[in-house]
Amino acid sequence: MFWFDWMSLAILVGGAVIQTVRGIKAGGMGLPMFESLCLVIVTVGATNLSGGIAAALHVQKATVMAVMFIVLGIGAFLLGRWLYAITDLSFQSMDGFFSFLFGLVTSYAIAHMVLRIIIESQGVTGPVGSALPNAPVAREVFEFRWWNWIVGLLFKAKLGPDFNPDVG
Repeated sequence: MFWFDWMSLAILVGGAVIQTVRGIKAGGMGLPMFESLCLVIVTVGATNLSGGIAAALHVQKATVMAVMFIVLGIGAFLLGRWLYAITDLSFQSMDGFFSFLFGLVTSYAIAHMVLRIIIESQGVTGPVGSALPNAPVAREVFEFRWWNWIVGLLFKAKLGPDFNPDVG
């Protein structure tokens, strides 16, 4: 395992533990849930919008991606806290379990963006990008293999959405 495997693993474990504790102390799993959903949207937005903004500002894409993720991520945590204050969503005795799951989603998004920013700044042929196929944890975080596997199972069970992810 490489240093970025250990970094990704530390982000995943640390984020999941922190969000579990936060969800239990808040008295509901809604706080980690809303924060993770908002952070996933921020991750997608920062990834897709950073190229155009970087070209317009004549700045490196990795810099714009990092700034967008940090600024919008702070907004995502504030929005998540506000949505939780409105709904006060809780599953009582299951709050710890669901907080852990949503903590994994949050830390997965953070670890993905950290890896994406590192690879974007070094280039695909840089030290991290070229070693990524041999890095088990970082490759999983960067390529979302578990998500593709779950969606594939849903399609086999006819529970997936009405589109084919293999087309387009």
